[in-house]
Amino acid sequence: MSTTSRLSVLLSLCVVFTLPGCQMTAPTTRQPAAPVAKQSTAPTAQQPPSIERAPAAGGGPNLALSSARGESGSTVTVTATLTTGGASIAGTQNDIVYDPKQIAVAQTSAGKPDCRANPQLGKEGTAFNFLPPGCHGAACTSVRALVLSLSNVDPIANGSTLYTCRVQILAGAHPGIARLGLSRVGFSNPTGQSISGGGTDGAVNIEPKG
Repeated sequence: MSTTSRLSVLLSLCVVFTLPGCQMTAPTTRQPAAPVAKQSTAPTAQQPPSIERAPAAGGGPNLALSSARGESGSTVTVTATLTTGGASIAGTQNDIVYDPKQIAVAQTSAGKPDCRANPQLGKEGTAFNFLPPGCHGAACTSVRALVLSLSNVDPIANGSTLYTCRVQILAGAHPGIARLGLSRVGFSNPTGQSISGGGTDGAVNIEPKG
């Protein structure tokens, strides 16, 4: 790809992924998750200006979080997987919403979400941040995940793992199902156009100790 073409895609992607909020305008559909005892609400944020959208092929792309199980006080791992639905997807964005009284995405020593991009995708711009902005510990209620590269706009293969996150089950968590809700799910094609798609919630099954 020429330098001019890369700059064009870069400008398009900067519109789609409106930094630093990295929100996307594409409407999303949600598949039902397992019943939960308590739900969190995604933080309210200003919507970015509308942009040109490319039609999705087939049933449209979908981003799905896996489920995990463990006792209170343990740490589990969840995975985000992309189903392209026949669309050409070069980048994605989503928020993971959780109940901080039951579970929380683990933090690194630098205070960032303990999430790891799939290195095989070559999306070096992939980033994770806690929300609301500037939150710490139990004040954080969600994580924003952005899978993106400003130099590699090759489509992501169907069925690819996008990233994994370590999730802590709090010591005082009650047994039951804790939802890992997906919100603000968005997709971008290699030319920077937004593509409509959906997301499937994950969950953590908190098991009684013993």
